[in-house]
Amino acid sequence: MSLFASLTTAITGLDAQQDAIANISDNISNAQTIGFKEIDTTFQNLVTDSTPQLNQPGGVTSQPLYENNVAGNLTPSAVTTNLAISGTGFFQVKAPPAAVAQGQTPVFPEQNLYTQAGDFTLNAQGYLVNSAGYYLTAYPVTDPQTKTVNTSTTVPIQVSQLVNAPVATANLNLAANVPSSYPLSTIPGPPVAANPAYVAPSPITEQVYDATGAAQTETIQFNHTAADTWTATITSPNDTITSATPAVLQLNFSDGTNPAFPAGTLVSMTNISGGPPPAITIPAAAANGAATFSLTQNFGSGAQTLNFNFGTYGTASGVTQYADSAVTVQSVTQDGTPRGSFENLTIDQNGFVNLNYTNGQSLAFFQIPVAQFNDPDQLQRLQGSAFSSTIDSGSPELNPPGVNGGGTIAPSTLEQSNVDIATQFTQLITAQQVYTANSKVITTADQLLSTVIALIQG
Repeated sequence: MSLFASLTTAITGLDAQQDAIANISDNISNAQTIGFKEIDTTFQNLVTDSTPQLNQPGGVTSQPLYENNVAGNLTPSAVTTNLAISGTGFFQVKAPPAAVAQGQTPVFPEQNLYTQAGDFTLNAQGYLVNSAGYYLTAYPVTDPQTKTVNTSTTVPIQVSQLVNAPVATANLNLAANVPSSYPLSTIPGPPVAANPAYVAPSPITEQVYDATGAAQTETIQFNHTAADTWTATITSPNDTITSATPAVLQLNFSDGTNPAFPAGTLVSMTNISGGPPPAITIPAAAANGAATFSLTQNFGSGAQTLNFNFGTYGTASGVTQYADSAVTVQSVTQDGTPRGSFENLTIDQNGFVNLNYTNGQSLAFFQIPVAQFNDPDQLQRLQGSAFSSTIDSGSPELNPPGVNGGGTIAPSTLEQSNVDIATQFTQLITAQQVYTANSKVITTADQLLSTVIALIQG
């Protein structure tokens, strides 16, 4: 072994520790960078010639050790569009699109990139973009009502559905009890005459919506006309049909003599409207069958059919007749909605991007997938805590959150850098001491060479 070999060996030690210090510096400087992944350093010895009788030192070389698969701490965020992945996986993103003129559709690069920097917010064009400028992509939802997802493609998420169209009411559901002991509106026995002391129960009102989204008032007035018999008069002020000729149905309740129809349950409904009858369709009554009827109305925007659901024949659901002092409403609901404007955006743990509107509607238009790799530590690092796939990392496997071992989406959450400052300072001290030790080897070799040169000169 020559003194010159000692010099070159010590130099490789200096170079290796310089690399280690550079990686430590990178880690410390990004200790608060969202989604940053630590870079460690590994060392391998270099061998030029080694036998049982002789070893020629080769020195050392360093290589970066990426820790892309080590998660950072998840911390809550006040921003609802900030996201993290609870478990393994990456968000799929796109680099910014090429600049286009106003009004033109942006063209995104074909290459997909991946990140765990989930500090996404809506930009001026309605795209979800993180602080590094990467655009979040997701599966498109083909049916927002049923959340049917097209998993064959991904697109950048853009909130462009700013208006929720009105939905005309199609179904009205009523659950109420009419009191069995309520006074009769008529005096029994021939001739049948009106009861002058009769006071009609308070009507039931519900707001429904026409085809334009305008609110309309639907009124149901119950009257006790005979034992186990009530009428239901349905009117709406703006309906050109029932405002002229109200829709009147006769409801017959069981007296308990038929085992198929327990006392107080609906037995049948009949249309007894006077004059030109409104278009009412009543299916045949049957025990355990739906107590429904359809009524055609017109609020000025064309014929509109409402399906009224009064429960089930022969069961204690919907409209019943039991002892009480007044008509009691348990629930009355309808399925129409007025026009709505975009209010805010929320994302759930299944990755569905839900747009919430001022009319109370919430519709999902995208589902954020989770990308997994066979060896995520072999991903190619890019600026802004992003990665691209490589041959060594394997191709990305894209799945809905929670599928095939992938993580779930954590909304209003951010993944912090996985750098541990205490560990970095410990490694920094070690690297500094080893660097100093290598420099001491160079100093010692230099002194020995100086001695040799002095011998020659002497």
